Amino acid sequence: MSTVPSRVSPRAFPRVSPSRIVRAGEILDLVRRGDANTTGQLADHLGIARSTVNDRLEVLLASGMLTLDGATQAGSRGRPAATLSFNPRSGVTLAAQLGISGVRTAVTDLSGEILESRMIDIDVTSGAGPVLVLVVAEFGRMLERLELDPALVHGIGVGMPARIELATHAPGADWSSEAVEAVLTEWLPVPVFVDHDVNLLAFGELCARTDAPEVLISVKAGTVIGCGVVVNGKVVQGVSSLAGEIGHTRVGVSEEPCSCGNVGCLNAVASGAALAKRLRANGVDTPNARAVAVLARSGDVDAGHAVRMAGRDIGDVLASVVNLLNPGVISLWGYLAEAEDQLIAGIRESIARSAQAGPAGDVRIEPATMGADAGLYGAAMMVVEHALSPAAVDAYLLTLQST
Repeated sequence: MSTVPSRVSPRAFPRVSPSRIVRAGEILDLVRRGDANTTGQLADHLGIARSTVNDRLEVLLASGMLTLDGATQAGSRGRPAATLSFNPRSGVTLAAQLGISGVRTAVTDLSGEILESRMIDIDVTSGAGPVLVLVVAEFGRMLERLELDPALVHGIGVGMPARIELATHAPGADWSSEAVEAVLTEWLPVPVFVDHDVNLLAFGELCARTDAPEVLISVKAGTVIGCGVVVNGKVVQGVSSLAGEIGHTRVGVSEEPCSCGNVGCLNAVASGAALAKRLRANGVDTPNARAVAVLARSGDVDAGHAVRMAGRDIGDVLASVVNLLNPGVISLWGYLAEAEDQLIAGIRESIARSAQAGPAGDVRIEPATMGADAGLYGAAMMVVEHALSPAAVDAYLLTLQST
């Protein structure tokens, strides 16, 4: 398999009737998900003739989205069956995860594997337009460095901080999904998908796992705190698309003011920004949440204690989530999660103390499967799930006919 994708040559692509492309996307989907990988299996799954399957396979193989291996399947009888495989390097996605002070960008293949990533310092107060000019420029540079034709891009996925955080840090700046889409599609006319960053974290965690928990909670413990919720394989958005805003739940008796206007919120007490501020007041050099995590991991007693206490506060809020939803997994991501020993210990203490014994005993608390790349992976996989849906694949193959 090649290191990076290459554009399909128009001369190599077969000219067929559009009717011979219909349902090709279903065939790709079956192969990609591992439900079928021979002509016979595909015909049986779809209830159509093998000749019809072969027509679609001709187009999919020419597009590079499928590859053919002539090896005989184990246990097959008679004529050897060639096996089909999905080729994730047949195209790419562009992914971005925006934070309050920086944005991570990446080019991935169609399995979500990162081919290249970059971190850019930004100022969200300037609004989507100026920031996304920088993002677009970095996307372009990455495609150029990888020697990739923009025609290979199937879509762009963008994770955004919560609206309340953007409103606090960038009052008056337009960070709507529509504003983000407008800038990106003007640069490259491909589908753009924008979602709350914690939703993409949760979706990425779901895609990366093999155990498929019925209920999954993905917690962002960084400069601010939030969580994404997955139930039965679906990310829960909520009626106002604000599900998972645990950072604005009051904890204890603190009167610390929060950016939302209330006092004593989890963000005001236990977020990375809050810990950095508290440690600085005690003479510790912690300009940001990452510095707190670095000190905690290095054995600094004050920073380690602060992270563990933050874990306890986060655990107090999560205890109610555990009682309500009985999750199988709570995954952790973010700067504070980099000091996982202290953070997880604190969360476990509070959940064991405050949640019911049954749900508390069943939940696993662990770092995000994809580590620091979890948000980018989720953004990429959101593109993949839309771009490789059967209808989208059929439409994509039709565009190749016209090139």
